[in-house]
Amino acid sequence: MRENRRHGSAGTPVGIYRMDQAAGEPILDHHWHEEAEFLAVVSGEAVFQIGLSTYKASAGDVLFIPGGELHGGYSLNGAACSYGALVFHLDWLMSQGDNATTQYLEPIRRGRLVPEPHAVSGIESGGLAEGLFGQLMQLIAMEHSEDPAKPMRLKAGLYQLLAEYVTRDAFVRREPRSSLDMHTQERLKTVLTYIDIHYAKKLTIKELAAEAGMSEGHFTRVFKSFMRKTPIDYINSLRIRIAAAMLADSRVSIGEAALESGFDNFSYFCKMFRNVYQCTPTEYREREDLR
Repeated sequence: MRENRRHGSAGTPVGIYRMDQAAGEPILDHHWHEEAEFLAVVSGEAVFQIGLSTYKASAGDVLFIPGGELHGGYSLNGAACSYGALVFHLDWLMSQGDNATTQYLEPIRRGRLVPEPHAVSGIESGGLAEGLFGQLMQLIAMEHSEDPAKPMRLKAGLYQLLAEYVTRDAFVRREPRSSLDMHTQERLKTVLTYIDIHYAKKLTIKELAAEAGMSEGHFTRVFKSFMRKTPIDYINSLRIRIAAAMLADSRVSIGEAALESGFDNFSYFCKMFRNVYQCTPTEYREREDLR
């Protein structure tokens, strides 16, 4: 799913987010956005996927997600996980003719230079993760700050974070992705957008493969490589998450939430709901009411 939300404001294009996922809850839905992202694991652990690469991350680890890259997170053995994220537009940091822009920011934007995707804590005293984590958490703590200097502090903080990679030469240098690889990912994004729009109706592999311009077999393999789920499993989990959001409104009955999210079999809906949230829809609503 492509995020259509604006991260931050037009003048300060930085979004700050804190997520506390209880044991058994989904960690991070697969999605993408044009902005780059720093993600810091505050507690617990999870598996995060960026493109086709997966990273087992625990408290103190920091991940960098390039703009436009599909990414998501999965529970590790049902563990809880809390994390903070800073989503920002690289253009905000770039200045024409500036050496930092020419040597680092522009290559990062083009995907030729990628900050170390997974900075692991505890590998060495004073290591990359340690240097990044504290600075990143200070910026995330500014989420609700009314300091008039907040935009300046955020911009300065982002420069400091990127400077850590420069100082340690902690970059992955890579050749531009082949046009075939880029085309494949773009076609997959098209299908994810299609699912996001049409999730409430009956969707078939044949229909989705046609949307991607692939054979059914090839589409299923590509989809599972990126999403770690079959297309049908992905659609069902998306529908369940949408139904769970509906249950936050006490005026919506459980049956209505099931139908409006695309389930015409109530028993199957309850079974899928338990698979995702480890509880029944009724128990989930009661749990949410207590929060």
